[in-house]
Amino acid sequence: MATRKIHDPEHGDANAPGVLRTPLARVDGVWVKLEYLNPSGSVKDRVASHVLQNGLRRGTLRAGGEVVEPTSGNAGIALAYWAKRFGLLAVVFMPENMTEERKTIIRAHGAQLVLTPESEGVVGAIRRARAYANERAGRFLFDQFDDEAGVEAQAALGREALEQARRQGIGDFDAVIAGVGTGGTIIGAGGAIKETHPSTRLIAVEPEASPLVCRQLFARVCPPPALPPLHDYPMAVCHLQEGIGDGLVPGIVRRHRALLDDAVLVSDQEALEETHRLNRAGHPVGPSSGTNMVVARRLAAEGLTVLTFFPDRMDRYRSLPEFKGF
Repeated sequence: MATRKIHDPEHGDANAPGVLRTPLARVDGVWVKLEYLNPSGSVKDRVASHVLQNGLRRGTLRAGGEVVEPTSGNAGIALAYWAKRFGLLAVVFMPENMTEERKTIIRAHGAQLVLTPESEGVVGAIRRARAYANERAGRFLFDQFDDEAGVEAQAALGREALEQARRQGIGDFDAVIAGVGTGGTIIGAGGAIKETHPSTRLIAVEPEASPLVCRQLFARVCPPPALPPLHDYPMAVCHLQEGIGDGLVPGIVRRHRALLDDAVLVSDQEALEETHRLNRAGHPVGPSSGTNMVVARRLAAEGLTVLTFFPDRMDRYRSLPEFKGF
């Protein structure tokens, strides 16, 4: 089945090559892909548009069909945005404690939002989304934490950054830094860059309170989190770096562990201070951008050429006490 042609007066044809292109900018000595400038406001636009277009093209999705996704926020917003434009119904499973802005935006795009218990964290949203998708034939599940389509979509981001770096005369990137939510950015974008430049180091970043990649894949001894797990559900960890550190090591990351050179932890205080600083400087970004920049600036200060990402924008976090006034 041919992909439905979509035209957006601001962003052009969703199918056209190069529509989802973002600037590569130099911020405080670090090269940054400004992914918050994507149509729905995050790097997840690349994944959602890629998955839906492929599904329609291959016939696994049909106009009017249901697309089911578990999310902590950004992917649900992106899926709702692109599903509406492709004539599909998005059904988004998200923990109930995510910000009110995210809930409002998802619903405003016409998606059905299913809130799951806070005590189950994102792992619970994943389990419930899978069960819902399996209840009826024809429901299309996109499990962004495990689906290789996310890696494919983010690989295009890495190739785009390489092309922009070449045109700007930047040279090779010594390191690529990205927080781990699904792992799609560090594995997909980072992997595409490493394929071209094998000496580039890929560094995964996690909240200090959710050091699962560090512990399970790098066998690090990490201090216990400052905040305990929620209730009796050990993987639902509390921290303030929303969008990453979702309480699991995604299948994407486990399968591509060999690509990673290191994993680094960032405290909530470091991430929030950096996010505040970036917003005051005119970059309206969310907390995972602050997390990325904490590590990226350290390496840039050592004279390395570093690439990182501003994954999303502040408009979905302003109800949090930590971001009042931004």
